[in-house]
Amino acid sequence: MLYPKSNKYREVFSLNGIWKFKPVTDDFVPTNESADSQLIPVPASFNEIVTDKNIKNYEGKVLYETTFSFPVNQNKLYRLRIGATSHKCEIYFNGEKIGVGINGFYPIDLPLENLLEVNRLSVVIDNRLTFQCLPVGRFVNGKQVINHDFYNFTGIHRDVLIYSLPKNYIKDIIINTVVNNDYEKISVTVDTDCKNISYTVINAQKQVVVKSESGNITIKNPNLWSPESPYLYTLIVETECDKYEERFGIRKVEVTSTAFLLNDKPVYFKGFGLHEDFILSGKGNNSAVNIRNFELLKWINANSFRTSHYPYSEEIMDLADEYGILVIDEVPAVCMKWWEGYNFGENRVDEQTKVLHKELIKQLIERDKNHPSVVMYSLMNEPESAEEEAREYCLDVFDYTRALTKLPLTFANCAYFGQCKCSDIPDVICINRYYGWYDYHADIDCIAKHLQKEITDFNTTYNKPVFLTEFGADTVEGVHSLPSETFSEEFQLEIIEETCNVLDKLPYCIGEHVWHLADFKTKQGLTRVRGNRKGVFTRDRQPKMAAHFLRRRWKNFNKF
Repeated sequence: MLYPKSNKYREVFSLNGIWKFKPVTDDFVPTNESADSQLIPVPASFNEIVTDKNIKNYEGKVLYETTFSFPVNQNKLYRLRIGATSHKCEIYFNGEKIGVGINGFYPIDLPLENLLEVNRLSVVIDNRLTFQCLPVGRFVNGKQVINHDFYNFTGIHRDVLIYSLPKNYIKDIIINTVVNNDYEKISVTVDTDCKNISYTVINAQKQVVVKSESGNITIKNPNLWSPESPYLYTLIVETECDKYEERFGIRKVEVTSTAFLLNDKPVYFKGFGLHEDFILSGKGNNSAVNIRNFELLKWINANSFRTSHYPYSEEIMDLADEYGILVIDEVPAVCMKWWEGYNFGENRVDEQTKVLHKELIKQLIERDKNHPSVVMYSLMNEPESAEEEAREYCLDVFDYTRALTKLPLTFANCAYFGQCKCSDIPDVICINRYYGWYDYHADIDCIAKHLQKEITDFNTTYNKPVFLTEFGADTVEGVHSLPSETFSEEFQLEIIEETCNVLDKLPYCIGEHVWHLADFKTKQGLTRVRGNRKGVFTRDRQPKMAAHFLRRRWKNFNKF
C-alpha cells in the first residue's frame, strides 16, 4: 500500500479545498450534481464548521461533492485515494458508483476510468455505528449511542488525491531491516511485474551508500534509528518504467519478561495517548496541528504515543519517523462487548465483527509496515475482556496477526487483575487505570495501595512486562485549589506525580502514557465540561501545570 508520490513517472493532483455538502436520505444516489448544498472544507469535520445544531448533531448520510479537471495522459493509469472518511461511505464518479469505504480511519484507493474534461466526484458518508462496525455503536430509541469516549466526528478527514501511474507500475515495497539479527542485512520485497529492478540506498546526507540489482542489501556499519537518533535512509526502487522512494530506519524490537528492547537496549516509554482532534478542523488532517503536536512532544521530553484509538494519517506516521517518536499503532476496535448482560439485545460483537477486525488489522500492517517508529501493534482498546467469549475471540485475532508481523502485539486492558480472561495472550500487558479519578475518586493515597499491587500481580503471574497506557484526571485550565480539589490543576498534578512515584518502584513496568496530550471533544454529558479535559495541554495546545512537571521529570529520564 504505497502512498501517492510525484516523480518522473507519477503525478499527484490534490482535490482538497472547498466542496459542496448536505445531509441526504438513506436512498439518495447522486445521479445529478447536487443542489441546495452548502460549502464545506476538505479535509475537516463538518460538525466543527456548521452553526445549525441539527446539522452539527446529524445522524445518517451526508453528501460531499466536488468537480474537477486536469490533463489526462492516455498512457497512464489513474487512481483516486481518499485518506479517510468517517465512517462508511459510497463513492460515485460522474454519477456511477465505483467503490465503498469500510472504516473511518483507513485510505480508500480506487481505479478511475473514463475521465471527462470536467468530472464530478460524490462521496456519500454514513456516520452511524453498529456492533459490526469499528468502533462499535448502537441505536436506542432512534438515537445513536457510542461506547467510546471521543466525539463521533463526520467528514472527509484526510487528503483526497488523484494520482497517475505507469501501466506496469510498482505496487508495493516491503523492507525488512534486520535479517537473522544482523543489523547490516536488509531484505527488500517488491511487488511488480517488471524483471529489471535496481535498488539504491541513500543516507541522511543524500549520499549513495549502496547500489544493488537484488533485494538482498548490505549496509556496512549502519546508523540505527532510535528516539535519541532517528536516522533515516531512503530506498530508491526503479524499473524501466517506474520509480518509488521509501524512507526507512534500521532498528530491532524484542520483548523479554521484564523489558522492551530497542536495538538490544531496554527502553522506557514516556508519552501520551493522542487523538486526531482540534478546534475547527475536528478530525481533519491539519499539517500545522500535526507539527505543533510533535513540537510539544519534544518540548515535554516524551518519546512515544499510542494512536488511540485508531490509525492516524500517513503524514503523522512520517513525522513520527522524522522526530524519533515510538508509536504503538492501534486498530479502531474500541470498547467491544460480547455478552448480553448490558441489555443490548442483538447489539454485540460477532463473527461479522471479527471478519472486519481482521481485515483492518491486515490493512494497518500493510500501510505502516515500513515505519521504524511503529514498534508495537495494539489490537483493541478496553474490550470487555472479563467476559468468557472474549478469550476465544482474542486468541483468534492475535493468532491471525502474528502471522502477518513479527512486531510485539498488545491491547489496552481495563479489566482488573484476576478478572481479565486474556492477559496471557499479548506480548506486553497494557493497562488503563484511573485510581483516584474513576476508582476511589479524589483519594490520592489509593494509587500506591492498588496500582503497585496490580502491576506486580500482572507481571509475576504472566511473566510479561507491564505498561500503564492510560492514567490521569480531568482538569479545567485556570482552576486552582489549595488544598487540591477535583478539576483543579493541582489535583491533576497530584494524580500524575503519585502515579509516577509508584511506577518508579517497579522495574517490570516499561512505560507511562498520560491520558491525554491535549483536551479533546466528546459527546455532551454531565461528566464532561466541553469534552474530555484530561489533557496536560488545552485543546488549543497551551500547557497546564502538569505539563511542566512532566517536562522536568522526563528530561534525561532513563529508568533502565
